[in-house]
Amino acid sequence: MGFWKITETAEELLQKYNPNDKETELISAMNPLRQSHYLACRVLAKTFYPELSISKDEKGKPHFDNSEVHFSWSHSGNYAAAIFNTVESTGIDIETLQPRILKIEDKFCNANDKKHIHATRRVESLLLIWGAKESMFKHYGKKEVDFKKHLSIAEFDLGEEGRFTGKFHKDDEQNEFLFEYSIFDGHVAVWILETLS
Repeated sequence: MGFWKITETAEELLQKYNPNDKETELISAMNPLRQSHYLACRVLAKTFYPELSISKDEKGKPHFDNSEVHFSWSHSGNYAAAIFNTVESTGIDIETLQPRILKIEDKFCNANDKKHIHATRRVESLLLIWGAKESMFKHYGKKEVDFKKHLSIAEFDLGEEGRFTGKFHKDDEQNEFLFEYSIFDGHVAVWILETLS
């Protein structure tokens, strides 16, 4: 797993990544922030696995071509994050520490999740819940997931870093995950440490 603090311009990141023609066309249509996020995620992945090329499946989930290595990435603010797993699918999410998450609380938090929100650190709590659910969604790798109905988070202690669990329950697929998180430099990052069941 790794984090990339984006201090480079999009042009500098472009030189580090060396995209193919199709990607160059795609990148040229993006605004500068989107370009930086797109490129930083790929530069980070290439830092760990320089010999592998990256594609997306029909659901939009990224993967390495002709490799058993699973990975997930995320970006927000001036950071990109990526996690790699040689055994199973995984997930990671990073978010900027901003109060706008308060506006969408009811869209992703069920009654059980809301019991775990820390009254004095509501924004951080919600970003941890969101990040864990986003990580499970990425692990699943398919669409049609209701964040309130199919995903739930267990109680957690809120510090600068820690661990907690969560469950994915949709149709016949039931999984419990152990998450790890870190709050740093105005960002909240959450990732799947392991699948418990």
